[in-house]
Amino acid sequence: MNNINDDLIKCQIREITKQDKEFYEKNGYLVLDDILPNKKQVDKLLKRAKDCFFANYDKGIVPDEVSWRPGLSLDDKTREMVNSWKTDSLMAQLILNEDIGKLACDLLDCDSVLIAQDDIFWKPVNGKSIGMHQDYPYFECMSKKVLTVWIALTDVSKENGTVEFVEGSHKWDDLPIINNNNNNNDDDGNNESYSNNEFHAPINYLKGLEGAIKYNGFKSIDELTIHPVTVKAGGCSIHHGKLWHGSNSNPSSFKERVSVAIHFAPGDSVFSDTVKPCFSFGRYKMYRSNKLEESFYPITFSKNAYKSPIIIDAIKK
Repeated sequence: MNNINDDLIKCQIREITKQDKEFYEKNGYLVLDDILPNKKQVDKLLKRAKDCFFANYDKGIVPDEVSWRPGLSLDDKTREMVNSWKTDSLMAQLILNEDIGKLACDLLDCDSVLIAQDDIFWKPVNGKSIGMHQDYPYFECMSKKVLTVWIALTDVSKENGTVEFVEGSHKWDDLPIINNNNNNNDDDGNNESYSNNEFHAPINYLKGLEGAIKYNGFKSIDELTIHPVTVKAGGCSIHHGKLWHGSNSNPSSFKERVSVAIHFAPGDSVFSDTVKPCFSFGRYKMYRSNKLEESFYPITFSKNAYKSPIIIDAIKK
């Protein structure tokens, strides 16, 4: 009889070298090929990721956020779903994978990591852009350190609107809150990022950089080195929480782009006493407690081998 673990999503991540870490520290990102070596499993994940947008997930739990709904939303909008690990066991097998957690832990240089959030991004053919932004301001309410593992479920390149990184921008000076789109409050006083709608489908996906480059002494975007990620399905990129990144529209009429972004924070992170959490995170803040409850923010890797108990059930059908 086959062991149940034989059917789980498998990752194969090469050793992270000193040179890898130096490149990451200098440029703010790293690209790895074939962390998902089984093509059949990649195809299975691709199908399930898209099915989730049609409410075909096996846990029966509604995702925390969905930015696109069939029959209601524009078909050329890049589709985003938040925290599919809670919604579907197959997606959970990928997102809660211990090897991916170890990769994040190594680059964050901490003792353990938790899942702060995951996102499925489905950019359809001729799909709209995602504005340049940083991840850190989204998670400032819970951690000073954030890292994102961005896994391609389709081949990605500039030909289908891949993610693009502004090299070295994680070392830039932080924008004052008044100038930082990621820290603007919305009309309800929530600390929501891109309340001016510069995240989804901006006319110019580079516009979000304007304040940051001016503040950091650049005269124009032409002075920057912007790296488009090119990787086959099953490969990934890893980027620093303060690295500026985004993606242009998909120019292809036949190549869609699907990816899963997993946002990690150190396992000992807690809610801030000074930064108010936005609705996405505030809904999971316990009364008179700053603890990040593991039922919502599971620890996927620890150097002492601890993992959150919920993972066992999350990856089961």
